[in-house]
Amino acid sequence: MKRRFDILDAWRSLAVLLMLVYHFLYDLYIFRVITWEQMFCVPLNLTQKFICSSFILLAGMSARFSRSSLRHGCIVLAAGVAVVAGAAAGGQTIRFGILQFMGVSMVLYHFIGKYLQKISFLPLALGSGVLYLLSGWWTARTPVSVSWLYPLGFLSPGFHSADYFPLLPWFFLFAVGTALGGVCLERRENRLLSAPLPAAVTWPGRHSLLIYLLHQPVLYGISYLIWG
Repeated sequence: MKRRFDILDAWRSLAVLLMLVYHFLYDLYIFRVITWEQMFCVPLNLTQKFICSSFILLAGMSARFSRSSLRHGCIVLAAGVAVVAGAAAGGQTIRFGILQFMGVSMVLYHFIGKYLQKISFLPLALGSGVLYLLSGWWTARTPVSVSWLYPLGFLSPGFHSADYFPLLPWFFLFAVGTALGGVCLERRENRLLSAPLPAAVTWPGRHSLLIYLLHQPVLYGISYLIWG
């Protein structure tokens, strides 16, 4: 059974490329080469949302393809710990960043995936989409006085994180990805899904975790050498 689809690796490659551009621009903002208004303009905000949503949807799809989402989840969690440590060394705080979120989601899928797979595509995708919107609305309007609920999306006063993707609402977008992954497996012979693509297009997507771990130290180092 084919478990990799070049078109999805190409989609991930696009997200990786846009991530590199976005984070380089963010480094320029840190070194005051560009202004706050330029960094947080509407086009770049939409680009950032596309990048994150793509990674989460693709992570959900990959969990559906995976023979061991538990093992993959643990690997991603370990990578997340490395990113948190690196950010701390650079003076930034990350609490439940995107790697931690995706790692936990993969581990959860290992235990509940067999139940999600029994739900057909449309109810799972639509239901998860609605829950994504509702849970995001709920958590944003429900402040709490304790500081340990942030992984679920409930924030106490003064909470700060340079990268933050709580389980609510983002796990439901991950679940939409698992539904899409099921469709890909059912239609794996589809011409679009089965079409081979050049390695130059798929390679970044197939090595996205390694690129994620290495890119920011490299980009920040280059920016520091030029503008620091």
